[in-house]
Amino acid sequence: MSKIVYKFGDCRELIKEVPDKSVRMVVTSPPYNIGKKYGKYSDKVTLEQWIELIDSITKEIYRVLTDDGSFFLNLSPIPYGLDKEILPLPYIGYNIMKKNKFYLRNLITWVFNNMQNCTKRLSGRYENILWGVKDLNNYVFNLDDIRIPYITKNDKRLTGNGRNPTDVWYFDRVNNMTKKKLNLSHPTIYPVEMIERIIKMSTNEGDTVLDPFLGSGTTLVAAKRLNRTGIGFELDTKYREEIERRIQLEGQIMEQIKLDLK
Repeated sequence: MSKIVYKFGDCRELIKEVPDKSVRMVVTSPPYNIGKKYGKYSDKVTLEQWIELIDSITKEIYRVLTDDGSFFLNLSPIPYGLDKEILPLPYIGYNIMKKNKFYLRNLITWVFNNMQNCTKRLSGRYENILWGVKDLNNYVFNLDDIRIPYITKNDKRLTGNGRNPTDVWYFDRVNNMTKKKLNLSHPTIYPVEMIERIIKMSTNEGDTVLDPFLGSGTTLVAAKRLNRTGIGFELDTKYREEIERRIQLEGQIMEQIKLDLK
């Protein structure tokens, strides 16, 4: 029986409760250290403190993943320092992954539209999702579950259920208008469809998916829809109602919801 579990507190401590090699896939997007207003968490710490946060949770992620498990880490280039030089967080994330014995399988580029309109540099229109595995010769990859329609529909030479989606993905960001319509307050929200693709690609029904920086609960919504067990950790209890409401209203296929009410 699949279930959804979410707990509130520091993910570095909560993940210690997760048994070794019990999670098939981790997908998460940590704070980018650019001053977003999350609540309890200060999104403006030193770069060294940010690296320590990502490094410490990555070490635990390696421990809890099955030998054929995957780790998807969403990061973005950010303007950094007083002069706003662009800092490529995905490359720092890669170094942290390698330090913790992960192998990079793909560097996915997530392309989107947004309202950013820079005047002193080109406007950013992408983020990266690093796909790391513990073993390059042994990991779950369900290509047939994520194929997309062929561009040329009438070519008789094309067979099968569609083409490989490649490592460049287009998914609209959840903009402020959508947040208002859905009564969502979290400043950064994944598109559910993108997380569904990742879950389909790297897990099977009944597998366990973990998100240590849960935010508004998107990963758990996707896990519920796809009949996976979902575990999420979130530092700020201000998002409790938002997470619970989204799981109840946006999820479709789940038999049990378990709430941690600490």
